[in-house]
Amino acid sequence: MAQNLSTPKKDAKGADKKIAKIDAHGHAHKKPFLSTIAPKLLLPASILLLAGGLFLAAYNTMQIITPSESYTLSLGLKIASGLLGLLMAVAGALGLFSKKGKTLMTLGTLSIVYALVILTATATMGALALICGIVAVVITLFFVLAVDGKHEVGLFRFLREMLGEVKKLTWLSGKELFSHTLAVVVFVVAMAALIGVLDFAFSGGFGALASIKIG
Repeated sequence: MAQNLSTPKKDAKGADKKIAKIDAHGHAHKKPFLSTIAPKLLLPASILLLAGGLFLAAYNTMQIITPSESYTLSLGLKIASGLLGLLMAVAGALGLFSKKGKTLMTLGTLSIVYALVILTATATMGALALICGIVAVVITLFFVLAVDGKHEVGLFRFLREMLGEVKKLTWLSGKELFSHTLAVVVFVVAMAALIGVLDFAFSGGFGALASIKIG
């Protein structure tokens, strides 16, 4: 009698898929919430970053050509802000078409760092410069989160693993912390006293040798 072997094979494959979704603790893996909405977030994030970058580049270029009194940035900061706008625009444009997550994450991270530097440098140069810097940081951060959620570059996985390792740490109790701190303070004071005594002894000895007159 011929036996139907296709059904057991299908059942085995289904069982393997179910087992693959269960971790070492017996809990089923759930898809992260960000991963479910990231495909919808990357498109608006890229458009927003592209528009913001083009505006920043164009506005600073206009301020270089025809400067206004309300925009108090120096020429160097205007050029730097314009370059930031171009970097943001390139990252946003690639986010619309490119499928290389690492490239998008690299451009987004560079944009965040650059925007933070510009924000720090222009924080005290008027409300307009401050608002532009904050908006640039916010939209580049939004872009990076969308890229990581869709392409799973590893930023959130790294943060989750780091938090998991932090939870495994054994923290000192209050008494242990006090005793360790006291030991460190006593050691530092003792070493400072020893160095002071040696310094006084050597300085006094060399001073006495210097006062000796030969001949």
